[in-house]
Amino acid sequence: MTPVLVNRSQIFDLIWNDHIRRSKQAVVYANSFYLDIVCSGWKALVWPSVYDYTIVMPLPIKKRIGISVISQPLFCQYLGLFSRKELTVPEVEAFMKALSQHYSYISSYSFNPENYDLMKTICSRFEEFEFKEQSTYWLRLGQHYNRIYYQYTTDRKLNLKRSKKKQWTIQMSADIKPLIRMFKENHASRIPGGVSRNAYRKLNLLFRLLPSRSELWYAEKDDKIHAGILLFRNYGKAIYIFNASDKIGRAGNARTYLLDYYFYFNAGQPLIFDFESPDISTVASFYESFGSEKKQYFTIRKNQLAFPFRQIQEWRRNRMLKTR
Repeated sequence: MTPVLVNRSQIFDLIWNDHIRRSKQAVVYANSFYLDIVCSGWKALVWPSVYDYTIVMPLPIKKRIGISVISQPLFCQYLGLFSRKELTVPEVEAFMKALSQHYSYISSYSFNPENYDLMKTICSRFEEFEFKEQSTYWLRLGQHYNRIYYQYTTDRKLNLKRSKKKQWTIQMSADIKPLIRMFKENHASRIPGGVSRNAYRKLNLLFRLLPSRSELWYAEKDDKIHAGILLFRNYGKAIYIFNASDKIGRAGNARTYLLDYYFYFNAGQPLIFDFESPDISTVASFYESFGSEKKQYFTIRKNQLAFPFRQIQEWRRNRMLKTR
C-alpha cells in the first residue's frame, strides 16, 4: 500500500467533499472550500489513487525559505486521516511512512480524535516524529437538557444562576463585525505576537462562505452587545470556533449564558459540541465545567532539515515558545 501525494489542482472537489462527508471522521475543517481559505497551498496524501478516494489525508503546506513545510492552520484544530471504513494499523503506518518520505520539516500537524487510538499504537515506531498528546472537549447534546445541566459543576451552575439575574437578551445575527471588533478591543492584546489582519480576514471569509452552517449568537443588554459566540455546524458537530466578551459580559457571565442557551435549544439532537479547547488550563477547565468529555488527539512535528536550515527553524520555534 503506497499513498499518493497529490497537488490541490489534482483534487476533484465533488469527489473529495463527498468522501469527507461519508467518512467516519467527518469534520468541516477537511472540506476543500474550508482548506482553500485557511491554507491555500494545501496538498493531500490519498489512497488508492487520485480518482478513487478510500483514505485521504489533507496536508496544509507553507513555503519557508524555499522549503515546503507542513503547518496546522488557524481555525483548523485538527485534520488527519479520513476513511469511509474502519482504519487499520497497516494503513495508518503506510500514511505515516509516506508523510515522512515527502516532508523533512513539519512545524505542527494534528490528527483528529478518531485517529487517536491507532496513532497511540504506532507512534513508537516512528522515531523521526515528535508526538504530543493534546485535548479538546466534547459535549454530546443528544440527551434531555436536564441531563446536560445535571453534569455542570457546582461552580458553573452558580455562575449560570448569576448570569440569569442579568437578564441577557440573546440574538442570532448575520453580522460578524461586532464580534471581531469586541475581540480586538478585549482579547487580541493578550495574545503573544498579536493577531494579524489576515486572521480576521480568514474568519470573515469562512463565516460568509458557510452561511447555512454558521451560527452567530450575541448577548445584549440595553441594545448593546457584550458577548458573542460563533459556531460552525456540520456533519453532526457544532464547533465553537470563535468568541469574545467585554468587561460587562465577563462580569455578567454572558458566555456561560450563551452556551447554556445553545445547549438548551439543541438538547436531544444528535449533535456533538466541540469546544475546540486551546492548550491553556484555565480555558480547558471552563469548558470541562459544562460536563464535557475530554477527547485526546496527537499533534506531530519533525525536523530533519539539512544544516543550516534545521538550526534556523529550531531557533524560530524556540523564539516563538519564549514569547508565549
